[in-house]
Amino acid sequence: MRQFVSRSMTIAVASLGVGSGACAQAMQAQAPSPSPWSFTVDVGGFVQGNRASVMSWLSRNAYGVAEPKHCGFDRLFRPACDDAVKYPQVSASGVVAGFASVRRKFSNRWSTELVAATEQSGVATGRCDDLATPKDVRCTSRFRDVPFGGGSLALLGIISARNLHVGAGPALMLANWEMRPAHLSGAWVDATVDTEAWPVFLRAQYRIYGSTSFAQPGFSGFHPSTLFVGLGFSLKANNVGL
Repeated sequence: MRQFVSRSMTIAVASLGVGSGACAQAMQAQAPSPSPWSFTVDVGGFVQGNRASVMSWLSRNAYGVAEPKHCGFDRLFRPACDDAVKYPQVSASGVVAGFASVRRKFSNRWSTELVAATEQSGVATGRCDDLATPKDVRCTSRFRDVPFGGGSLALLGIISARNLHVGAGPALMLANWEMRPAHLSGAWVDATVDTEAWPVFLRAQYRIYGSTSFAQPGFSGFHPSTLFVGLGFSLKANNVGL
C-alpha cells in the first residue's frame, strides 16, 4: 500500500512538472516579439542655427558695416548722439526646432533612422558702405535682406552601446532662399541617450551642408550648419497596432 501511494505521488509530481513546463513554453510562444520599428518625435532648440552662418557670411562680404552715430542738439543746445547700429541684424528668427523619425532596429547594436527636421528661419539684414571710395563691387545697395529657412532630410546609420546611440549619415537641406544652389547635400552626426524604464531620450545633433552663395560676382560661399539639442519621445510600432 505504501509503495502504491509513493508511486502515485511521484507520477503526480512529474505530471505537474511537465504540465507547468508545457504551459510556460506555450505562453512564451504566444507572447509577441518586440517590433523592430519605432517612431520618435523631438522638440528642442538651436544652440547654433543657420542664423549665425548667414550673419557671418554677410560680414565677410562687405555687409557688416555699422550705421554711424547720428548727432544733433537737444533743447538746451547740447550735443546729443544716437548709438551706432550694428549690422548684420536678424528678425523673425526663433530657436525652437523639431523633427520626427522612423527607426529600424536590426540588432541590439545596429539600426537605421530616417529623419525629417526643421531648419532655423528668419531674415538677416546686412549694411554696406555705399559711400566708400573706391566702392565695393558687391555693394549694389546699402541694405540687403537675406531670408533663410526650410527643412531637411537625413538617413542615419546608428551604432548602440547600452543607452548610448551614435549615428551619422547623408542629409539633404531643402532651403527657401534666393541663394544658389538652394537645396544642399550634407551630413549629420547624431547622439541620443535613453533609459530602459522611460520612452524619453536626450538628443544632440550637428548638421553641416554644402556651400551656397549669391549668383553675383565677388561673393564668397558659406556652409550652413546647425547644432541642435532637445528631448524626444519614442513609440514602438507594436504599441500602436502596427
